[in-house]
Amino acid sequence: MISGKMLLTIGDKTHEVTSGDSWNIPSNITHKAEVLEGSVAVEVFSPCRKEYMD
Repeated sequence: MISGKMLLTIGDKTHEVTSGDSWNIPSNITHKAEVLEGSVAVEVFSPCRKEYMD
């Protein structure tokens, strides 16, 4: 997370994330984010997700 604040739910656990935090979301796990203030986050996918290419 570059800046801001979010509530990030991964599976059945919710975490407040802020600048400098990082996380991993395993495949096929339900997840959601609630933005609490203007935020900038970097997403990295491995393997590459073809639907995001173009």
